[in-house]
Amino acid sequence: MRPAEARCPAVGRRGVAAVEFVLIAPVFFVIALACADLIQLFRAQLRVETIAVQIGQIVSQCRTITTPGDRDNFWAHGRRIAGTIINVDGTGAMVISAVGRNNNANRLAWQMRTGNTQRVSRLGANVGGSATISDNFVVPASQTLLVTEVFATVQPFALSAGLIGTVLPANIYGTTLFLSRAPDPTTLLTAPTNSQTPDCTG
Repeated sequence: MRPAEARCPAVGRRGVAAVEFVLIAPVFFVIALACADLIQLFRAQLRVETIAVQIGQIVSQCRTITTPGDRDNFWAHGRRIAGTIINVDGTGAMVISAVGRNNNANRLAWQMRTGNTQRVSRLGANVGGSATISDNFVVPASQTLLVTEVFATVQPFALSAGLIGTVLPANIYGTTLFLSRAPDPTTLLTAPTNSQTPDCTG
């Protein structure tokens, strides 16, 4: 017969398992919240980049653009892609810019936007002034560069923010650059015509 002190009752083993669970569960819970926040961030970033690519491709194929006709269709298309993942109207924004070349320098020909006015284009907002493009890219002569920018805000889940703080970047950004595919690209350097009838998206 085994000594009493050598015995390990089932009740004791269950108690040890319960204590281990109580100690480990909060760690797993915090990790799960962090993973959920990261997934939310990745989905939002993917959606932002998709909007920029889709609208950029549409705009680059335009021969002429009307406002509000085409412009409102661009924004509506962006909202459909955004869905419920991101908000491109309230805290976010969508910006389309046309950039030409003037004496070997980039010049902002026109710009249209929707959403939060505090989201300033990284090209600059001074129409007729210089436009800053990454990697010192200079628009080729007799061409028009069409730049689409999308801004959005990602907020962590309320419980996550309370437990682990704001671990996600507050603002995310996506952009695409397309040279105009119009037969005469320089026509896109003229500001969009004022018409309710869409020309490019009709």
